[in-house]
This record gives sequence, structure tokens and C-alpha cells, in this order.
Amino acid sequence: MLKKFEVSNFKNFQKRICLDLSRVNNYPFNEDAIRNGILKTALIYGDNGSGKTNLGYALFDIILHLTDKQRHLTNYRLYKNLTSIEEYVDFLYVFSFEEGEVKYKYTKNAPQVLLEEELWINDNQILSYNYRTNKGMTKLSGTETLNTDLSEKNISFLKYVYHNTLLNEDNVENKLLKKFYNYVEHMLWFSSLEKNEYQGYWVGGENVGEGIIKRGKIEEFQNFLKGLGISYQLAAKEVEGEYRIFCQYDKNLVEFFRIASRGTCSLALFFYWLIRLEEVSLVFIDEFDAFYHNNLAVAVIEELKKLPHTQAILTTHNTDIMTNHLLRPDCYLQIRSDGIKSFADSTPKELRRVHNIQKMYNAGAFDE
Repeated sequence: MLKKFEVSNFKNFQKRICLDLSRVNNYPFNEDAIRNGILKTALIYGDNGSGKTNLGYALFDIILHLTDKQRHLTNYRLYKNLTSIEEYVDFLYVFSFEEGEVKYKYTKNAPQVLLEEELWINDNQILSYNYRTNKGMTKLSGTETLNTDLSEKNISFLKYVYHNTLLNEDNVENKLLKKFYNYVEHMLWFSSLEKNEYQGYWVGGENVGEGIIKRGKIEEFQNFLKGLGISYQLAAKEVEGEYRIFCQYDKNLVEFFRIASRGTCSLALFFYWLIRLEEVSLVFIDEFDAFYHNNLAVAVIEELKKLPHTQAILTTHNTDIMTNHLLRPDCYLQIRSDGIKSFADSTPKELRRVHNIQKMYNAGAFDE
């Protein structure tokens, strides 16, 4: 799982900002939002322009050079902070697995231009590369004869090592490296809007309705909507070689996405990814409830909490879902210019389940 993420000089983050998912309290409720002492489900609040969206872009910068998954480089046009005198952006990730921790640090001066890479496994540096001098080293078992000069290759050294070495899992380092790489390749970012815009996890485009039909989930989708109070009789129909979802009214068929509200279309997008999220390591959903009523937003979070191995980080402005009945004070985070803190870390007051944290938030109790 992702334990900690830090970035500096990226977009509006001139100073280093830290997302520490290991700052967990001993609350005896909503324990399904925590796994192995790390936040599994978190909501991030912040004013417009505070950096909620940019945090997602920064977090998923790692897929730009380590994977060949879907990416949107247009999201990274304005890369470095415009007011900073620093010439590079600095990233740090810490991942926690059963066998130990992996720490990955790198710097860039453009989305796909690495300057340095470093990797630690259980506090032992086992890989590094300097792209200015084209000098690197690796202590991984199986890389003893690997050429470490990438002067003629525009590729991440870690990616090069991983894909050009037989990494037998006969030692902890190789096993952890494989788990780390698998985690990164299964990270998913998507927006809450109707269009299927995503980064990571997969490659290619697919119509949302067709994706649901191809996976044989049309009836499950109908029941999903019904459970949220949205009743449709759905059917699949092929139109000009493409499968589409239709709503049946007596003998009439109307295309689902022509009559569904924006909120229902957004739910269709969420369901499309939900049926695949068991394979996802981390999902980041920006403005996840932009078109939802409160009960729909709560239902989405409850669905994510049911996934045993998928971390979920969601951004939102909706304070009406800010309740200890849904999550806990250490799962609600606030991003500001001076950093990211949970509600639990933003007040000296001992928070309990009976506290109305929405009322406290609106009164400025977490602005310290």
C-alpha cells in the first residue's frame, strides 16, 4: 500500500507537501477504512485552487516513466512551479508491504525527463542513476552483468532494470521490487465527469456502456442503480457494430445515456470502474461526487470500503457527507498551502464518534 507521498516544486506546490497515509489513530469505529495501519479510504477537502487536482496529477506522475499505461500528458503542461527558482521537481514515494518498505525517489525537469532516480528497500539503497553523468548502480540479485549505461536510451533506469533482469524471488529485495512495480502498474486515476478520462492501470479507450455489456454486467448495473433508488429496465443492443445500453419502456427502447441525468451518467462511469477495481491497487477519483446527491456519494464510499485491497483517495467539496458514521477523523484530510493534515491532527481536542465534525469544520475548528 502507499504509505507516504511527498512532492515539491510541482505546479502550485512550491514548497514540499506531504500526504502521510500512515497517521492513523486508534478509533474503535469504521475500522474497514484502515488496513495494516494505513489509510485505505480517504477524503480530501480544500478550497478551489488549493491543489486537490494537482495532488492527483503529482501522485500519478510515477506512471509516466515506470509504466506504459494510459496517460494524459496535457495534464502536465505546466509542470514546474512558476514562482520557484528550482530547476527540477522532486518526488518521494514510500510503499508498505508484508515483507517491508520500498522508498522511491526521483527528480525531473519535465514530465518525461528524469534527472535522478533512487530506490531503497528496507532502508538499503539498492538502485540509483544520475542522468546528468549517465552513471548508475544496482545491487539487485540478477543484475550483476547488466549494462548500467543508459546514455543512448531515453528510459527510466528502474524500468530498464526491471524489464531486462530475471528477478528470482529468492530474496526479499526482488520480491518487494516485484510487489512495488505491480502496485504502480495497477494504479488508476479518473475524473468524476461523464467522459471516460483516466490514467494508469490500462491502455486504450472503451465506451462505458460497451464495457459494462462486454463484461456481462448489464443486470448487475441495473441492480446497482436500483439499490440507489434509480429504476430502469436495461437491455443491451448492437447498433452499427457497437453495443449500447438501452432503457425499455413497454415496447420502446431509448438509449440510456440520452435520457440519464448527469449524476446517473457519472454513476455509470463509477460502476464501469467499480467492476474492475478489485484488480486496482490505488484509485484516485477527482471531485468524485460532482453530480451526486448525498446519498449517492455515501453509497460510492461504502462500495469502495468493501474492496479489501484497493486504496481509495477521493477529492470533494461536499461537507454534508462529513460524518463519523461514514469514515473517521483521520480519514478526512484538508489540503492547504502549508500542507495536508487530517482532522485528527488539526485539533488538540480528542475527537469521538459522537462529535459533529461537519459542524466543527464549518466553524473553523480544524484551521489551526
